[in-house]
Amino acid sequence: MLSPSEKRILKKVAENHIITRSELKTFLQSNGGSASAIDSVTRNLLKNNLLSEVNPIGSTCYVITQKGNRFLDEMKI
Repeated sequence: MLSPSEKRILKKVAENHIITRSELKTFLQSNGGSASAIDSVTRNLLKNNLLSEVNPIGSTCYVITQKGNRFLDEMKI
């Protein structure tokens, strides 16, 4: 089971299709989360294959995987 922060980040990445690490930190801070939690949250999502890490522009970015999309679809039911 995912934590509320993990679900929130997964939804945000799905909405944006690709998002940088700094954008995720800003998003977490603006929604009452801790910027320091970004490491553990993204690590868990990567470990569960719900997100994938890419480096298209020299900085770390995240994209949602097919498994992540299916997980979000199942959550809506």
